[in-house]
Amino acid sequence: MFNRFRQLVCAHPVASFYALAFPLSWRAYLVALFHRTGELGLDPYGPLIAAVAVTAFGGGVRGLKDWARTLIRWRAAPSLYAFALLVPLLFTLLGLGANVALGAKPPPAATWAAWPSLLVVFPLVMVLGGPLGEEPAWRGLALARIAERRPMLQASLAVGGVWFAWHLPLLLARSGELAPGLVGILSASVVFGWLYQRSNGVVLLPLLMHTAQNTFGGEFAGPMFQGADVTRLAWIRGAFYAATALVLVLHDRRLRAAPVREELAAPRRAA
Repeated sequence: MFNRFRQLVCAHPVASFYALAFPLSWRAYLVALFHRTGELGLDPYGPLIAAVAVTAFGGGVRGLKDWARTLIRWRAAPSLYAFALLVPLLFTLLGLGANVALGAKPPPAATWAAWPSLLVVFPLVMVLGGPLGEEPAWRGLALARIAERRPMLQASLAVGGVWFAWHLPLLLARSGELAPGLVGILSASVVFGWLYQRSNGVVLLPLLMHTAQNTFGGEFAGPMFQGADVTRLAWIRGAFYAATALVLVLHDRRLRAAPVREELAAPRRAA
């Protein structure tokens, strides 16, 4: 029985990862179905724990080592690092301006004084706010494995659809953010996939971009607005990412080409 189950995990590592990541991340919501608990929220480390478990079960210590090696790659063009860090900052500034221009109440001048604190907030958001628990799993495992068989665009959209579903508890709890969340998450998944492919498999790049978006757009810009202004900002942010994804798809044919090269794909023993 054990060997058959292990064979099933080895044959379907991505599906096994999904099947484990959701209950691990949603456990507070699942418990609340039977017993009302305190504050609900997604466990951002659910995907990482699931990825580690599936990788270890399917490939043992060697599998974990092979997968870990793909996660510590860092050599990539400086322009890609600049893209990952500065594009979310640019989108945040443009989004703030566009939101106010479209009728949102201007944020108090005092809120802009918080900019210097973002240098401290950034690593905290990476570790505690989701990206470190998500990107090694969504991009480092799921995307890498699917991209072995599919063009990066298809792989990114496939992962993006599940990534969106994973966020559903949070999106449903915020009025009006489900539709813009779908647009933003699917588009961001394409952009992250482009970064991953363009850098020959550097997971650090989507990790940094995810952290930058959560820091600039979430921790800084998000609290500046209330009600319908928050929803409008979500649509603006989603539109920016959708436009960026479209430009990348049209400009870089590798996104639409055949599956990525073998050295980009996750090692066969990684899950």
